[in-house]
Amino acid sequence: MEFKLIRTNVIVLAKNHNPSIVSKEWLIRNKIIEEEITSFTHLPVVSVIDTNSFNLVVDPERLVLSVKEISSDNLTMLPKIISKYITQLPETTYTAMGFNYHYRFEISQKKLKDTLLVDTSKLKKLIRGDYGFGGIVTFQFNDFAVTLTFRPTIDTETTGEFNFHHKCRNREEMTRKLLEHPKTKKRAEELLGGLFYA
Repeated sequence: MEFKLIRTNVIVLAKNHNPSIVSKEWLIRNKIIEEEITSFTHLPVVSVIDTNSFNLVVDPERLVLSVKEISSDNLTMLPKIISKYITQLPETTYTAMGFNYHYRFEISQKKLKDTLLVDTSKLKKLIRGDYGFGGIVTFQFNDFAVTLTFRPTIDTETTGEFNFHHKCRNREEMTRKLLEHPKTKKRAEELLGGLFYA
């Protein structure tokens, strides 16, 4: 059995992102996204930018940079693009950031329940017929508050969705925490491997 990364992004929260600044020309001029921009929407309340590899959405409360095509190069570029972005806008008050990783893996509902130590006897009494089982686990990793959510998708498939959240006091702290992207991904994979494949 193995798990596959199917979705990942970085979210940056701020007191007031300014989507009107984030134009196609601004991104290119500041070398924030160096890949060809294939689609661009620029409104006063939101900017949406697409390349073959990334999707960037900026609204007044958050910036979300998602990887569209999972590859080691794109995973390496993800925190670098965010770092270049926040360096260009030092006047913005950044408040928090998060790394998100969604993995898909095959596992029986029985093994998932057994691994998470769930007594399903009450559920069986209350729910007639089939049901899917998931769960939420929260823990700390370094300075990150981590939420791991298990969601059943089909009978033998489950997603493990990690959110590594960090409250930042300033831009410099956020820049330092972006460097931990590979460590958080490694920790997510160690946990899935340790839970289900050890």
